Amino acid sequence: MATTWKTITLENAKSAIKLYNDGTYGCLKNPDLDQQALGMFADGLGSTAGKILRQVEFIGREYGGVAGFPSAIKLAESIASDIFKNREEYEKAAYAALPILSEVPSRNTIEILYGPFIKALQGKKNWQVWGSKFWHFLNPNAFPIEDSRVDKFFVLTDLNSVDKYLKFLNRFREFALSHQGWLPELRQVDGGLAWCDNKLWDKMCYGLGE
Repeated sequence: MATTWKTITLENAKSAIKLYNDGTYGCLKNPDLDQQALGMFADGLGSTAGKILRQVEFIGREYGGVAGFPSAIKLAESIASDIFKNREEYEKAAYAALPILSEVPSRNTIEILYGPFIKALQGKKNWQVWGSKFWHFLNPNAFPIEDSRVDKFFVLTDLNSVDKYLKFLNRFREFALSHQGWLPELRQVDGGLAWCDNKLWDKMCYGLGE
């Protein structure tokens, strides 16, 4: 039976984080890929259309944003263009959001951030994994990553949408608040690699699927 947010134990969580840190994605160790992603966003949202495109492409291709749809990388230019056209509003929406433990971002915030990632291709329209990974690196404390392993952990079966991401945020926040006591041991197992606790929980979800 799958481990969920209602059944996980501290030992499960610790083992999962270790599995994540020992694992690889493509040719890179997961922590090394994480460092590349952090470097890509070291100066925040790209200041030019070209820089935003490189960020969107990196998250889509190298960081698994397009998941099982590799051909979707062709949407990167259109996504980046939409973000750049409204760069000021997009940046404000991302950076003004408070840490998830303080409050869940507003629907309007998610709608602004999600907009560029709604593109029809291969019968799919909402590129939620790609989007949430992108938003995470703009404001890691406000936007946890959502993907298929996270959905499995939080028992989310809804179709991708703004509503689904908001539902995930509420469950994530409830779980994170109720498991603060685990963090000292989880951080110790992680060895300080995670840049925030939201990423620590993401490592846990990912490792549970290994």
